[in-house]
Formats: sequence, structure tokens, C-alpha cells
Amino acid sequence: MKVGVFWRRFRNVELQRKLTQDKIFDDAYDEAFQHYSAIREAGFDAVLIEWKKDPRETLQILNNEKVDLIFNASSLKEVAFLEAFGIPFVGSGLDLVATSKAARKKIVAYHKLPTPGFFVANSPDRIPEHHLKYPLFVKPVRGRGSAGISEENVVKNHEELPRVVAKITEKIGQPALVEEFIQGREITVGIIGYENPKVLPILEIEYNSTITNTFEHKMLDHEIIHCPAKLTSEEQSRITDIAKRIYKVLNAKDFGRIDMILGRDGIPYFLELNTFAGLTMSSGKAHNGYMGYMAEALGMTAPEFIGSIIQSAIKRYGEETINALSKRDLMTS
Repeated sequence: MKVGVFWRRFRNVELQRKLTQDKIFDDAYDEAFQHYSAIREAGFDAVLIEWKKDPRETLQILNNEKVDLIFNASSLKEVAFLEAFGIPFVGSGLDLVATSKAARKKIVAYHKLPTPGFFVANSPDRIPEHHLKYPLFVKPVRGRGSAGISEENVVKNHEELPRVVAKITEKIGQPALVEEFIQGREITVGIIGYENPKVLPILEIEYNSTITNTFEHKMLDHEIIHCPAKLTSEEQSRITDIAKRIYKVLNAKDFGRIDMILGRDGIPYFLELNTFAGLTMSSGKAHNGYMGYMAEALGMTAPEFIGSIIQSAIKRYGEETINALSKRDLMTS
């Protein structure tokens, strides 16, 4: 089986470039190359494919390379393309990826799973009336990589709120998700699989001189990482159970990372699900992904880790389906 690894320049930092263009380091190629190498070591044929703006160019490359399955750890644009042409790929689909963080929180809340109270603001002049308790946390409704996040995003009173909402709506160009800022420990839970998902060792992110995980703090590796996190057996059991339930109700596929705050009341509150979670490990040049830390804590090598994610997709589709779809001429589909 031949696996194509999609990559795209600035795929994880394009939102932050709207705020601090000259301070951006792009490791998209390094990340993709590490995945490509791991896939080959796992026993698959593989090829790196740079995403093209013109989909006909990408289709031609896929036809020429005779790719069976796409390893997509890039972005929503690629998912839309892959689903439109019926190309098998690793990871979650538009049913989940295209929804906003607010929509995912609504689904989680509907299933009576814990998440902070929230609302969405479309502009600083139209902030809905609300009864949320300050401090509040403001972020892009479809952000990634902590884009647009600085310490000012933790809002202490209603006078500060319009200014921070404006940073998101006017400079980044997205609605702002505003939620209660839960005091507690920031934890994240990596999961692999689909029908019977496997939870990786839980990771805790401790901040170094900040009050939240800002873009610079995260991308410059200033966090203090604890993996496995120091948790009681009761805390670990509760976090694992809730994370798996969230993964399933949101219909995540093959891999994903659920970000939570373990509140001072002992409740793990859902913040968001990252379907393009960082998978890179410390052996490469790319920024170390949180799920990469988790895999290393479990003693997995990169080929074992990435290979297990690919096997999840193969099992989900079925090899016969993948083989049949890959034999089509995409340019005439």
C-alpha cells in the first residue's frame, strides 16, 4: 500500500501570521518529513505531496503516484478536497472538522459531559448578554496552534471584553468563542483508533511565567511537560472515561487530542478536540507534538506510533475499499 503524506506551508501558523507575521517559524515540511520517514519505516511505500492551490495539480500528482491512502495531518482544506473526490485518508472528516469549537462544545454539553459555559461573539459591538462568571477566556472559534492567544485573552472584567473580542474578530477574521476561565490544571488526552479507541498516557502542561498557554509559550517549547501526568488513580480513571466518551460522541477518527482543564473541583472540563494534533517526536527537527510526547512515554517508536494510526484508517475503510478507490482515474472522476 502506498501512502501519500500531504503537507502545506504555514498549515499550523496561518492564523497567527495575521497578528505577528515576522515572528513565525514554519516547520510544516519538517513535520511532514518525519511522518513520511516513520511511514516508510513502518513498512509502507510513501511519498511526500505538497498541497497545491489548484486541485487539478494535486489530482494529477495523486494519479501519477498511484497513491492508495492519504496521511492528512494538515488542515480543513485538504479534508474538503479528499472527501469531495472520495479519496481514502487518515483522520477525521468534515462531519467533525468543519464544525466550530462552539458547535463541538454544544454536542458535548448535550451529552451531559462537562465543558465551561460559553457564548460566541461576532463583533465587539454585538456581545451577547450573558451570565458567565469572570474571568473569561477568548479565542478564535476555529483556531489552532494557540493562534491569537496571549495573556490578554484571559479577561478579568466586562470593560476588557470588547477589546479582546476585536482582536479575534477584526485581526484574525473569525467569530470569538468566549468561555468561563476554569482554574485548574491543563491536561490533554491523546487517543488513537476508531471503534475501540486507545488512550495514550495523559499529559499535563505547566506554564512557565504565564497564566495560559500562549502562542509563543507553546511554539517556542516554553511549557513544562509532565507525561505521564501525576494523577491519582481516581483522577486518571475519570479523565480517561470522559475523554473517550467525548471522542466517540464527536465521531473522531484514527487520532485526536482532547484538551481539558482539571478543575479544582476535580471535574475534567472539555475545552476542545484537536483533529490535527501534533504527532512529531523528539527525534526530528519539527516542534515536538503533545501526542508525540505521549507515544514516547508509552515506549513507542515513531514507526509504531504513526503505523498504528494508519492501521486504524485501513481497518475503518477496509483494504478492499481502499484498493478499489485508489484504482480510479481521479482526473475523470
